Amino acid sequence: MRRASRMATGCGLLLAAVLGVHADDFWRRKPPSEWTVDEALQILKNSPWTKQESVAAPSVNCDPEDYDEYGNCRDTRFQFPRNPPRRREVPESNFNIAIYLVRWESAPEVAAAFARLEALGERASAVFQSPPPRRPADRYVITMNVAQPAKGSGDPFALREDNKGKKPVRLKTSRGTFAPLETERSGVGANEAVHFFFPRVQGGKPVLDAKGDTAEFVFEGARVTVKCKFSLDKETLQ
Repeated sequence: MRRASRMATGCGLLLAAVLGVHADDFWRRKPPSEWTVDEALQILKNSPWTKQESVAAPSVNCDPEDYDEYGNCRDTRFQFPRNPPRRREVPESNFNIAIYLVRWESAPEVAAAFARLEALGERASAVFQSPPPRRPADRYVITMNVAQPAKGSGDPFALREDNKGKKPVRLKTSRGTFAPLETERSGVGANEAVHFFFPRVQGGKPVLDAKGDTAEFVFEGARVTVKCKFSLDKETLQ
């Protein structure tokens, strides 16, 4: 359990690592028209607006040969192999790690990265990054897709049913906790994603402080819980 906890890295730690590695902040010193393909992809895959969250999912007892191409167990009625050498292939502790990518689509830099890929003739690369179908002016859009599914996870976007009255998907800010007004899925296979549309204003008041705010995205799935924090400056919130 301790090892699994260490392997489940929080978004806050990942953000610190990202800022350390990419200290040059090319998006601050170069206009989008000068971004390379790799730089545009970095915005969409590993930046202050895009986080990768590793979470520990429940272990699955499965014969190593019974996993399908998607990592799901064909037969969960696990039995140890009769062949003694193959028994040693079965791990004593089956750590089951899923990696989710969460992106704040409403950041100007994110929209610019998708546009830059299109301008460079990299439409296929842009589509593979699961762009949102739309960006309404009155919504904050968050995209979540799966970089590495958990073994035996089934639908990685299935919501937890027993959430004790809490909203299974929510955005926590200094102004309160808010549920998405709309949810939309897109893509298939590796670029399948779910897009959450949160209100910019609720009850006549902005859900985020326009001077800068921290927003925590929470997704309580059927098998895993994903939590991710975004530090948003006033330029991002425009």
